[in-house]
Amino acid sequence: MERIRACNVWKVLVLVLLCQSSVLASDWPQYRGPTTDGISPEPLSTSWPITGPAVIWANGSLTNGFSTFAVSQGRAFTLISKRDDASNLREYCVAVDAATGANLWETPIDRAPWDPGSTANGGDGASGYNTGDGPRTTPSVSSGGIIALSGLLHLVCLDATNGSTVWSNNLPSSLGASTITWENAASPCLDKDLVYVNLNSSMNNQNLAAFRVSDGSLAWSSQAENVTHTTPVVATIHGIQQVIFATTTGLVSLDRTSGSFLWKFTYPFSSISTSMGASPVVWSNIVFCTASYGRGAAAAQINLDNGNWSVQQLYYKTGLNYRSIWMTPVCFQGYVYSLCGDNSTFLTTPLNCIELSTGNLMWSTNGFGMGGLILVGTNLLVLKESGQLVLARPSPSAYQELASYQAFQFGAGNPGKCWISPAFSNGRIYARSTLGGICLDASVTVPASLELLVPQFLSSTQLQLLVSTTDGSPIDSARLAKLALHETDNPDLPPPAWSQLTNQLALDPNGRAQAIITIDAGSSLRFYRAVESP
Repeated sequence: MERIRACNVWKVLVLVLLCQSSVLASDWPQYRGPTTDGISPEPLSTSWPITGPAVIWANGSLTNGFSTFAVSQGRAFTLISKRDDASNLREYCVAVDAATGANLWETPIDRAPWDPGSTANGGDGASGYNTGDGPRTTPSVSSGGIIALSGLLHLVCLDATNGSTVWSNNLPSSLGASTITWENAASPCLDKDLVYVNLNSSMNNQNLAAFRVSDGSLAWSSQAENVTHTTPVVATIHGIQQVIFATTTGLVSLDRTSGSFLWKFTYPFSSISTSMGASPVVWSNIVFCTASYGRGAAAAQINLDNGNWSVQQLYYKTGLNYRSIWMTPVCFQGYVYSLCGDNSTFLTTPLNCIELSTGNLMWSTNGFGMGGLILVGTNLLVLKESGQLVLARPSPSAYQELASYQAFQFGAGNPGKCWISPAFSNGRIYARSTLGGICLDASVTVPASLELLVPQFLSSTQLQLLVSTTDGSPIDSARLAKLALHETDNPDLPPPAWSQLTNQLALDPNGRAQAIITIDAGSSLRFYRAVESP
């Protein structure tokens, strides 16, 4: 935003530009963030104190489960399981104040199929596999409504303010939906006015479905494809908006509005019979998928020619570094960053960098466990299974750790785990473990805005230009090095076309940047701009 002040003395016109420093802030309204790809556009601080980022709040009541946070409009939402007054184990959608962590409301949405202390659903007791077991899904936030999908496929919309039920759709009862071993782990994927769910129904063999956010009614259903534990993703490929489901036999893409079939990438590995929890990753027109239990990772190029879609497999890689059970990767500048591992590896699971186009493993570093990761700005934010948060630079050349912090403390008498990715919103990290939730301040300190002051004539041929902060605080030498003055005789030219002045900027006694410009009183009108580089 520019503010223009002008003076017309000796035929000199000066354009005064406020050089404002701004930080993009955004909500994290659902699992894997606003664009379902695990990426936040916000910057975050990479200089963490030795003691770690400041803890804004910690909430020990958010126990049991692998649901992460959805954050929107000053509230954070997640799912937990606990016993009600009658000792029945239920899933609850919980809202907390994003600023304080105080519980605002909690609403039961279904009975809970997982007992935190039992050995059911694959737990063996001895290893504590199910310690803190609970909901695997994360709610989504849309226009004041909280969309939640239970482990037994009960789809509900709750009022964000008080948690009251807006609408409810029991998918097994209404559409014959069914779950698989370990029940539902797919979060409701929100895309504007629609939410996507795989029904896994035998009623009409149209399993890939979209529901209207307004009332929970079925908008469309398509394809006889069976369910996995993956959450669908929304993407735009070749200019076409689409939703991609990872089914038991392949990645299936449908038109977001109608559910019309677009393309399918059949897995080069065996169909999914045990579990697949990692969602597909889309970068340009390449899709990447990964599965564990002896499978691996594959990528395909999606082509569109004269309205006809085609799929070309780029590679299929096996081995530990390519197998992920539920840890969805992120992609940055053509490289995939992924936590991979089997049940046998647990805490030794590596973080890997894989070249998306070739599948080549660029590097791997062990000790992360089966946690989760997202991309915040241009940095990886990883939550280890052990409860440690790690900040790393995404570079194909080598693993570069920037900072770390032990967000959760586990031990023999305090067992717990982090089997979920963190969330990031408005400069803050939100993370869950089976023992509670935490919010940390990782915001970037924003310096005071700058402005080019009204110029002062020192003589008939000399003009003094001053750049000051809007709050009067002094400019330091590091910031001075980022400042430059530009001029033109045509203010309609785009900023890159303005000429940069060679006059050296220096700090005056008041901490303002100044430059002395020599002018010709008979010359044409000149326009000046102060520019601060990132």
